[in-house]
Amino acid sequence: MERFYRHEGITRQGYSQALARQEENNKMMAHIKQEIDNYRLGKDRRAGSRSLYYNLQIKQICKIGVNKFERLMSQQGWALAPYKTRLVTTKSCARSREYNNLTPGLVIDATNQLIVGDLTYVYFSAELYYLFLLTDVFSARITGWHLGTRMRAIDAHKAFQRWTELRGITNLKSCIHHTDGGSQYFSDLYLGSMLDHKIQVSVAENCLENGFAEQRNGLIKNHFLPTVQDINPTRLSKKMDEILYVYNNERKQEALGWLSPSDFEEKWTNHPNPPKMTLYDRENKTRTLRRRVL
Repeated sequence: MERFYRHEGITRQGYSQALARQEENNKMMAHIKQEIDNYRLGKDRRAGSRSLYYNLQIKQICKIGVNKFERLMSQQGWALAPYKTRLVTTKSCARSREYNNLTPGLVIDATNQLIVGDLTYVYFSAELYYLFLLTDVFSARITGWHLGTRMRAIDAHKAFQRWTELRGITNLKSCIHHTDGGSQYFSDLYLGSMLDHKIQVSVAENCLENGFAEQRNGLIKNHFLPTVQDINPTRLSKKMDEILYVYNNERKQEALGWLSPSDFEEKWTNHPNPPKMTLYDRENKTRTLRRRVL
């Protein structure tokens, strides 16, 4: 062995240290893989590399940087292929055409300025359910939701009621409520509630102009709901509460400076210099911009 060490230009001690480092690295890799599997199984089925890095606190635990971690994910085959889908669940109704899109070029810097709504469908135990979500664009917090077996105005309105109960109806005066014009949002019940409380009504011309809401739906549907296993349909409402609690209070997001939506709100509410978000304006060819969150 001494001849081998001399040939390789190393010492016995150096060789032992290299073996120890390799063993430590193997342990770290096994730990990271286990944490990733547990997180994807229990909280976010399609968590990407950067989201995993911050939500699993890889820097603090494993002492590696985000770029190295992303390379590691790719090298080990742990990264996920992009998820592609194009499904329209909402079609604009004639009544919605009386209203305009109020969001192009809009600058928001606080909660309760712009809420976006949309619905999607999910399957549980071969049963079809419809999920209505309302999201505050400033903080990306889901503020209202309803999961049911029907796609009715009364179901959409239940999400509206959760939103107004959470935020307080007096705080929503002049808030812009933006959807892609589905008939549920323009029923006498739903539209009447918005107008009664002086909430501004905004309508997208197509689903692309309601992209933020579409993204939240996709996130909950494709990342969170697949973690539900063998659930009794009667417990779905409770499970949705648990999922949205994790989304709103635990899951850190890059666009929020790697804070959760609730932490983001806590940090910037009543702050003298909050981050500003300027929304996409097709006519002036400006894209959606969020000032860097520190």
